Amino acid sequence: MRIAYLIDYDLSSNSGVIQKIKQQASQWRQKGHIVYFVSPKTMSIYDADQNILFQEKPLSVKFGRVGTAINLLYNSYYAYKLFEKIEVDLIYMRYRLYMPFINKIFESHKVVMEINSDDTLEYKLHSQLTHIYNHMTRSLFLRNMDAFVSVSYELKKKFKYLNKSIEVIANGIDVNEYHFATRESNEVPILVFIGTPNQSWHGLDKIKTMVKYFREYQFYIIGTEGEDSQNIHYFGYLSKEEATKIINQCDIGIGTLSLYLKGLTEASPLKTRQYLACGLPLIYAYNDTDVPGDVEFGLRLENDENNMDYQKIKKFIQKVFNNKNISLEARKFSEENLGYDKKEEVRLKFFRRVLDEK
Repeated sequence: MRIAYLIDYDLSSNSGVIQKIKQQASQWRQKGHIVYFVSPKTMSIYDADQNILFQEKPLSVKFGRVGTAINLLYNSYYAYKLFEKIEVDLIYMRYRLYMPFINKIFESHKVVMEINSDDTLEYKLHSQLTHIYNHMTRSLFLRNMDAFVSVSYELKKKFKYLNKSIEVIANGIDVNEYHFATRESNEVPILVFIGTPNQSWHGLDKIKTMVKYFREYQFYIIGTEGEDSQNIHYFGYLSKEEATKIINQCDIGIGTLSLYLKGLTEASPLKTRQYLACGLPLIYAYNDTDVPGDVEFGLRLENDENNMDYQKIKKFIQKVFNNKNISLEARKFSEENLGYDKKEEVRLKFFRRVLDEK
């Protein structure tokens, strides 16, 4: 297959989204498919090695919201022109705002869209104007999709009314990139959390209450700044390699604790996959698309405001702390269920089915 990955990002950035996109495309290429990246943001077409094949000059008008609208319209037109330079069998993309020229591309190609969030809620939380625009135009955009890949069953239900094929494939990782070895035993449990600033649903406030309750435990926080105290230590932003070194010093990983603030109950965060690949048991508060709720290496709390059951948390920590068998079980689970290689084979089979549909 010849696949064009339509992205609204600069490929040179090191964001989690870009890392995921590159991993997906790498797997497709390894399985013998031709992959292009098409970015309206940089007005460029890249090959699978991220070399620029074709490029138009982006427009940058600075007149507030009007300027933003002009830029989007201009860039969508030239994205349409860029697609005239390549032949593709299928376009793959994440959800984006409607733009007329981009939609014209969809009318003449098979298109599969990845559903990563509830777009109606996301835009409403960030910008009322964007929310109104999305609300008025999303049906024009969605009607040209041939099929969808949803990262959760919960999100799949929100798009079932379209009566189009939807495959559920949760987020994955390259398990082999995460070193797993029998770690030195710590004297006291160290719990680690990877988060992003100003993301209330991550539940950092709840971790801070855990810090006060479990004064005998240590807590390491990656990805955000804060003031260290006797049993909490902040590391700020770290590269994947640096974060993995910290994770490998720890005993338990903490996942998202307040997903209800996003109006969701199900997720598959990257951080939890990183923990499991490193052999760390997991404390989290949502339904994980890949992880059953009764595994030995996981403690699933309730997805609500009052979910800090400290006795249950303490019992779990005591059970898994320095338990080599549970650590091995977590790593084995990640190898068998969370790797990009397996997930992308499922995605490619779905692409073939979509192409075979009339």
